[in-house]
Amino acid sequence: GTETNFFGMANVEKNALPMKNIDGALHIRNHLLIQLEKATRIHDSSERQKLLTVVIAGGGPTGVEVSGMLAEMSKKIVYKDYPEFKDHQLDIYLIDAADKLLGSMSQKSQKEALATLSKLGVNIKLGISVKDYDNGKVVLSDGTTIETATLIWASGVMGRKAPGLPTESIGRGRRVMVDGYNKVIGVEGIYALGDLCYQTADTNYPNGHPQLAQVAIQQGLLLASNILKTQVGKPMKSFSYKDKGSMAIIAKFKAVVDLPKGFF
Repeated sequence: GTETNFFGMANVEKNALPMKNIDGALHIRNHLLIQLEKATRIHDSSERQKLLTVVIAGGGPTGVEVSGMLAEMSKKIVYKDYPEFKDHQLDIYLIDAADKLLGSMSQKSQKEALATLSKLGVNIKLGISVKDYDNGKVVLSDGTTIETATLIWASGVMGRKAPGLPTESIGRGRRVMVDGYNKVIGVEGIYALGDLCYQTADTNYPNGHPQLAQVAIQQGLLLASNILKTQVGKPMKSFSYKDKGSMAIIAKFKAVVDLPKGFF
Protein backbone atom coordinates (compact mmCIF):
# COMPACT_ATOMS: atom_id res chain seq x y z
CA GLY A 1 0.00 0.00 0.00
CA THR A 2 2.94 2.37 0.36
CA GLU A 3 6.20 3.24 -1.34
CA THR A 4 9.32 5.04 -0.19
CA ASN A 5 9.03 8.82 0.10
CA PHE A 6 12.23 10.61 -0.95
CA PHE A 7 10.63 14.06 -0.45
CA GLY A 8 11.50 15.16 -3.98
CA MET A 9 15.28 14.67 -3.60
CA ALA A 10 16.38 13.17 -6.92
CA ASN A 11 19.95 12.32 -5.86
CA VAL A 12 18.74 10.59 -2.71
CA GLU A 13 16.21 8.56 -4.70
CA LYS A 14 18.95 7.61 -7.18
CA ASN A 15 21.74 6.77 -4.74
CA ALA A 16 20.23 5.79 -1.37
CA LEU A 17 19.22 2.25 -0.38
CA PRO A 18 15.55 1.87 0.59
CA MET A 19 14.26 -1.18 2.49
CA LYS A 20 10.60 -1.84 1.72
CA ASN A 21 10.81 -5.54 0.85
CA ILE A 22 13.00 -8.65 1.02
CA ASP A 23 14.85 -7.73 -2.19
CA GLY A 24 15.75 -4.36 -0.69
CA ALA A 25 17.06 -5.97 2.49
CA LEU A 26 19.17 -8.46 0.53
CA HIS A 27 20.56 -5.65 -1.61
CA ILE A 28 21.59 -3.70 1.50
CA ARG A 29 23.28 -6.79 2.97
CA ASN A 30 25.20 -7.49 -0.24
CA HIS A 31 26.11 -3.82 -0.63
CA LEU A 32 27.55 -3.66 2.90
CA LEU A 33 29.58 -6.83 2.36
CA ILE A 34 30.99 -5.45 -0.89
CA GLN A 35 32.06 -2.24 0.92
CA LEU A 36 33.86 -4.31 3.56
CA GLU A 37 35.63 -6.32 0.85
CA LYS A 38 36.69 -3.12 -0.89
CA ALA A 39 37.94 -1.63 2.38
CA THR A 40 40.32 -4.56 2.93
CA ARG A 41 42.09 -3.70 -0.34
CA ILE A 42 42.36 0.07 0.13
CA HIS A 43 45.33 1.68 1.88
CA ASP A 44 44.10 5.27 1.68
CA SER A 45 42.72 5.91 5.18
CA SER A 46 40.11 8.48 4.08
CA GLU A 47 38.74 6.23 1.33
CA ARG A 48 38.67 3.28 3.71
CA GLN A 49 36.82 5.38 6.27
CA LYS A 50 34.23 6.28 3.64
CA LEU A 51 33.58 2.59 2.95
CA LEU A 52 33.28 1.81 6.66
CA THR A 53 30.76 4.59 7.32
CA VAL A 54 27.02 3.90 7.21
CA VAL A 55 24.36 6.62 7.40
CA ILE A 56 20.76 5.69 8.22
CA ALA A 57 18.10 8.33 7.60
CA GLY A 58 14.97 7.94 9.72
CA GLY A 59 14.63 7.44 13.46
CA GLY A 60 11.44 5.38 13.41
CA PRO A 61 11.29 1.63 14.18
CA THR A 62 13.06 0.67 10.93
CA GLY A 63 15.94 3.11 11.38
CA VAL A 64 16.38 2.22 15.06
CA GLU A 65 16.35 -1.52 14.37
CA VAL A 66 18.74 -1.35 11.43
CA SER A 67 21.24 0.91 13.21
CA GLY A 68 21.16 -1.24 16.34
CA MET A 69 21.71 -4.47 14.45
CA LEU A 70 24.53 -3.01 12.35
CA ALA A 71 26.23 -1.60 15.46
CA GLU A 72 26.03 -4.99 17.16
CA MET A 73 27.29 -6.71 14.02
CA SER A 74 30.20 -4.29 13.88
CA LYS A 75 31.18 -4.98 17.48
CA LYS A 76 30.81 -8.76 17.51
CA ILE A 77 31.00 -10.14 13.98
CA VAL A 78 32.85 -7.92 11.51
CA TYR A 79 36.26 -8.14 13.16
CA LYS A 80 36.08 -11.96 13.11
CA ASP A 81 35.51 -12.11 9.35
CA TYR A 82 37.71 -9.09 8.67
CA PRO A 83 40.65 -9.12 11.10
CA GLU A 84 42.02 -6.10 9.22
CA PHE A 85 39.41 -4.04 11.09
CA LYS A 86 40.03 -5.38 14.60
CA ASP A 87 40.96 -1.87 15.76
CA HIS A 88 38.23 -0.10 13.79
CA GLN A 89 34.48 -0.57 13.92
CA LEU A 90 31.89 0.66 11.45
CA ASP A 91 30.98 4.31 11.91
CA ILE A 92 27.19 4.33 12.05
CA TYR A 93 25.11 7.52 11.94
CA LEU A 94 21.37 7.65 12.66
CA ILE A 95 19.73 10.89 11.51
CA ASP A 96 16.20 12.15 12.07
CA ALA A 97 14.54 15.53 11.57
CA ALA A 98 12.53 15.13 14.78
CA ASP A 99 13.96 15.81 18.23
CA LYS A 100 13.47 12.20 19.38
CA LEU A 101 13.66 8.61 18.17
CA LEU A 102 10.58 6.38 17.83
CA GLY A 103 8.22 9.35 17.63
CA SER A 104 5.08 7.19 17.76
CA MET A 105 6.10 5.36 20.95
CA SER A 106 6.18 6.32 24.65
CA GLN A 107 8.82 8.62 26.14
CA LYS A 108 10.19 5.70 28.14
CA SER A 109 10.74 3.68 24.96
CA GLN A 110 12.24 6.71 23.22
CA LYS A 111 14.76 7.28 26.03
CA GLU A 112 15.65 3.59 26.22
CA ALA A 113 16.28 3.43 22.46
CA LEU A 114 18.47 6.54 22.60
CA ALA A 115 20.50 5.21 25.54
CA THR A 116 20.95 1.72 24.05
CA LEU A 117 22.02 2.92 20.61
CA SER A 118 24.42 5.47 22.13
CA LYS A 119 25.97 2.70 24.24
CA LEU A 120 26.40 0.61 21.08
CA GLY A 121 28.36 3.47 19.54
CA VAL A 122 25.78 4.82 17.09
CA ASN A 123 26.24 8.52 16.29
CA ILE A 124 22.73 9.94 16.69
CA LYS A 125 21.85 13.30 15.12
CA LEU A 126 18.36 14.60 15.95
CA GLY A 127 16.64 17.73 14.65
CA ILE A 128 18.64 17.38 11.42
CA SER A 129 17.56 16.05 8.04
CA VAL A 130 19.27 14.79 4.90
CA LYS A 131 19.15 17.33 2.06
CA ASP A 132 21.25 15.64 -0.63
CA TYR A 133 23.41 12.60 -1.36
CA ASP A 134 25.75 12.67 -4.33
CA ASN A 135 29.33 11.60 -5.08
CA GLY A 136 29.51 9.69 -1.82
CA LYS A 137 28.65 12.70 0.33
CA VAL A 138 25.55 13.11 2.53
CA VAL A 139 24.59 16.77 2.94
CA LEU A 140 22.68 17.63 6.13
CA SER A 141 20.31 20.49 6.88
CA ASP A 142 22.79 22.10 9.29
CA GLY A 143 25.35 22.44 6.48
CA THR A 144 27.60 19.57 7.60
CA THR A 145 28.48 16.61 5.39
CA ILE A 146 29.30 12.94 5.93
CA GLU A 147 31.50 11.01 3.51
CA THR A 148 29.97 7.56 3.00
CA ALA A 149 29.38 4.88 0.40
CA THR A 150 26.16 3.81 2.13
CA LEU A 151 22.99 5.79 2.84
CA ILE A 152 20.11 3.60 4.03
CA TRP A 153 16.80 5.40 3.58
CA ALA A 154 14.19 4.65 6.26
CA SER A 155 12.80 8.16 6.47
CA GLY A 156 9.23 7.97 5.26
CA VAL A 157 6.54 6.44 3.09
CA MET A 158 3.63 7.65 1.00
CA GLY A 159 0.62 5.91 -0.50
CA ARG A 160 0.99 4.24 -3.86
CA LYS A 161 -0.73 5.96 -6.75
CA ALA A 162 -4.33 4.90 -7.33
CA PRO A 163 -5.01 5.94 -10.96
CA GLY A 164 -8.64 6.69 -11.75
CA LEU A 165 -9.72 8.03 -8.37
CA PRO A 166 -10.79 11.69 -8.27
CA THR A 167 -8.44 14.24 -6.72
CA GLU A 168 -10.78 14.85 -3.77
CA SER A 169 -10.45 11.18 -2.81
CA ILE A 170 -6.69 11.54 -2.15
CA GLY A 171 -5.56 12.90 1.22
CA ARG A 172 -2.38 13.52 3.18
CA GLY A 173 0.63 11.44 2.18
CA ARG A 174 -1.18 10.40 -1.02
CA ARG A 175 -3.40 8.08 1.02
CA VAL A 176 -6.97 7.35 -0.13
CA MET A 177 -9.66 9.07 1.95
CA VAL A 178 -12.26 6.65 3.36
CA ASP A 179 -15.26 6.91 5.66
CA GLY A 180 -15.85 4.91 8.84
CA TYR A 181 -16.69 1.81 6.80
CA ASN A 182 -13.55 2.05 4.63
CA LYS A 183 -15.57 3.19 1.63
CA VAL A 184 -13.59 5.56 -0.62
CA ILE A 185 -14.97 9.09 -0.34
CA GLY A 186 -16.27 10.52 -3.60
CA VAL A 187 -16.94 7.25 -5.43
CA GLU A 188 -19.38 4.35 -5.17
CA GLY A 189 -18.61 0.69 -4.65
CA ILE A 190 -14.88 1.07 -3.95
CA TYR A 191 -13.21 0.34 -0.60
CA ALA A 192 -9.62 0.86 0.58
CA LEU A 193 -7.89 -0.36 3.70
CA GLY A 194 -4.52 -0.78 5.37
CA ASP A 195 -1.52 1.45 4.65
CA LEU A 196 -3.17 2.96 1.58
CA CYS A 197 -6.25 4.40 3.30
CA TYR A 198 -6.64 7.55 5.41
CA GLN A 199 -9.54 7.27 7.84
CA THR A 200 -10.46 10.03 10.30
CA ALA A 201 -13.84 8.73 11.48
CA ASP A 202 -12.30 6.69 14.34
CA THR A 203 -12.56 9.07 17.32
CA ASN A 204 -9.42 7.63 18.91
CA TYR A 205 -7.40 8.34 15.74
CA PRO A 206 -8.67 11.64 14.29
CA ASN A 207 -5.43 12.07 12.30
CA GLY A 208 -5.55 8.63 10.73
CA HIS A 209 -4.38 5.22 11.87
CA PRO A 210 -0.74 4.12 12.13
CA GLN A 211 0.45 2.24 9.06
CA LEU A 212 0.75 -1.12 10.78
CA ALA A 213 -0.23 -4.66 9.80
CA GLN A 214 -2.72 -4.92 12.66
CA VAL A 215 -4.74 -2.01 11.27
CA ALA A 216 -5.00 -3.68 7.87
CA ILE A 217 -5.92 -7.05 9.39
CA GLN A 218 -8.67 -5.60 11.58
CA GLN A 219 -10.03 -3.43 8.76
CA GLY A 220 -10.04 -6.40 6.39
CA LEU A 221 -11.95 -8.65 8.79
CA LEU A 222 -14.54 -5.97 9.50
CA LEU A 223 -14.97 -5.06 5.82
CA ALA A 224 -15.60 -8.71 4.92
CA SER A 225 -18.23 -8.89 7.66
CA ASN A 226 -19.81 -5.61 6.56
CA ILE A 227 -20.08 -6.70 2.91
CA LEU A 228 -21.90 -9.85 4.03
CA LYS A 229 -24.22 -7.71 6.14
CA THR A 230 -25.16 -5.50 3.19
CA GLN A 231 -26.18 -8.57 1.21
CA VAL A 232 -28.85 -9.45 3.78
CA GLY A 233 -29.94 -5.89 4.47
CA LYS A 234 -28.23 -5.44 7.84
CA PRO A 235 -26.49 -2.15 8.81
CA MET A 236 -22.69 -2.02 8.60
CA LYS A 237 -20.49 -1.48 11.67
CA SER A 238 -17.97 1.39 11.66
CA PHE A 239 -14.30 0.63 12.22
CA SER A 240 -12.59 1.17 15.58
CA TYR A 241 -8.94 0.16 15.86
CA LYS A 242 -7.96 -2.01 18.84
CA ASP A 243 -4.33 -1.23 19.61
CA LYS A 244 -2.36 -4.39 20.48
CA GLY A 245 0.87 -2.52 21.17
CA SER A 246 4.10 -1.63 19.36
CA MET A 247 7.63 -3.04 19.53
CA ALA A 248 11.06 -2.06 18.26
CA ILE A 249 13.94 -4.56 18.46
CA ILE A 250 17.08 -2.52 19.08
CA ALA A 251 19.67 -5.25 19.55
CA LYS A 252 19.94 -8.99 20.10
CA PHE A 253 18.97 -8.80 23.77
CA LYS A 254 17.21 -5.43 23.86
CA ALA A 255 13.77 -4.33 22.69
CA VAL A 256 11.20 -1.73 23.69
CA VAL A 257 7.51 -2.53 23.80
CA ASP A 258 4.50 -0.30 24.38
CA LEU A 259 1.48 -2.29 25.53
CA PRO A 260 -2.04 -0.90 25.79
CA LYS A 261 -3.54 -0.48 29.26
CA GLY A 262 -5.16 -3.62 30.58
CA PHE A 263 -3.14 -5.85 28.26
CA PHE A 264 -2.46 -8.41 30.97
